[in-house]
Amino acid sequence: MLERISKVLCIMIAVALIAPAVSAANSVEIRGQISNEGSIHEWNASTFPAFWHNLKNDLRSETLTIDPSESLTSSDRDLDENHLTYTVQRTLKKYKVQSNKGLTVENGLNYPEGKVVQDGTHYGLVGFFGAKRVAVKGDTSKLTKLIFEQGDTAEKVLTVGETWDMGEGWTLTAEAIDARTTPRQAWLILKRGDKSFDCNNVLHPNEVCTYTEDIAGLTDVPLFVTYVDGILSSSEGDIVILKYTWLISTDIKNIKTSDKFGVFKVKTANDTHVIMKNEHAVSLDQNAVVDLAEGIQFKVADKSKVLRFYPRKVIKLESTSVEPKATPKATPTETPEATPEATPEQPVSTPIETTTPEEAVRLKEAVENQETTSTAKTPTETPRTPGFGILLAGFIVTMTAIVHKKTR
Repeated sequence: MLERISKVLCIMIAVALIAPAVSAANSVEIRGQISNEGSIHEWNASTFPAFWHNLKNDLRSETLTIDPSESLTSSDRDLDENHLTYTVQRTLKKYKVQSNKGLTVENGLNYPEGKVVQDGTHYGLVGFFGAKRVAVKGDTSKLTKLIFEQGDTAEKVLTVGETWDMGEGWTLTAEAIDARTTPRQAWLILKRGDKSFDCNNVLHPNEVCTYTEDIAGLTDVPLFVTYVDGILSSSEGDIVILKYTWLISTDIKNIKTSDKFGVFKVKTANDTHVIMKNEHAVSLDQNAVVDLAEGIQFKVADKSKVLRFYPRKVIKLESTSVEPKATPKATPTETPEATPEATPEQPVSTPIETTTPEEAVRLKEAVENQETTSTAKTPTETPRTPGFGILLAGFIVTMTAIVHKKTR
């Protein structure tokens, strides 16, 4: 009996001592498929999960390609100039007000038979070195951040005078609501910083509010979309219910030919795609971590007789654990990302935790939810008690001594 108790307590001590070391990891590495002596020449969202992938609609846009003419071996570790290519291809996704209600967005896009027209059903969406970005008015050379997008079932309820903080200085206020008129009506005021904009003047149930602006050399760009699902009387007064809200940033990244991103130089930048190639030779030296661009790297194995490497992206964690936030009514839902391949060596000096396929899904969800949030507030982080593992180990040791004494 004493022997069994001692074994259990020893296991508990080991867990108590190891747990703080595991939680101390401040980064997570997302790995791609391994190239062994040049066996793999292309990575996409299926083989490198750090690339953006909308799993629900199977949208993917990024590829990293090594020219097949490269004979990569342990004795030839150099990627020649223009032999490493990074490509971004535009995808189109339906606005949620279109997919759920069949309604259109002013100056949105459509994609029938390969031709883009101004029809108000879709918006451009791409991955840019793994980050989800909106192609402004469908132009892949003009990228911005999706600040906020409500999920299919999410809704936001506003009373008269209530303000909704949607992030990055954007707010929406229910200036006036009247649930007793026919038809019922609401007056919404959209603000960005100190600037105010009427949201299509007076709105009625089942109507779409769109705010457009001339920006980045484009006219009438949809920046904000919401749908009036209902205007009702309640115990708290008249309310307006909003759904399918969508909001993008006015901070636009203009990509032009000859722009440089890390080792890459832009060769083509237009509305449908961006192509970059390495400007100089890239060396895959033994045990090297080669920076490519925007956090994307090649990790090379510590082997002199074998050239083995994989693409990776190391994501820094802001807290001791990365969990997707609980989804309130106004919080957007994001689809999980693709999963990584299992790979060998564990690199680097700072604590880095390697993901399993399931962990990669949760991690990418958490990162996207941190970027696309209903408010600008940062969730409160529960402080970790220093030395808890040591205290627990001490308690277990003491209990072991007491049990041993009593059984003698």
